[in-house]
Amino acid sequence: MKLEIRKINLPSLALSAYPLVLFALAAVRAVILPYDMSPEATLMQSVLQVILQVLMETAAMLFISVVIAFIYNLFCSFGIKGIRFDIAEVEEVSAQGE
Repeated sequence: MKLEIRKINLPSLALSAYPLVLFALAAVRAVILPYDMSPEATLMQSVLQVILQVLMETAAMLFISVVIAFIYNLFCSFGIKGIRFDIAEVEEVSAQGE
């Protein structure tokens, strides 16, 4: 079976679980690779700085994703072929025959 992505719905991209996934990845990145903290910042200021940095990184990645999807839709509207997938169905082996 062949599938082709011809249009990406931009509101569905921005209002789905995708931003939550980006937020989770940014939070994991903040834990693994901590941001530079000011040595004189209190604990509350450091936590706020990390939260704001994660939110900014999520918003930036979401904006970049929407722009890329818009450009993809624009190219597809000009008649350029979309991304194609060739999917093969796999037959399941029944456990009764064993």
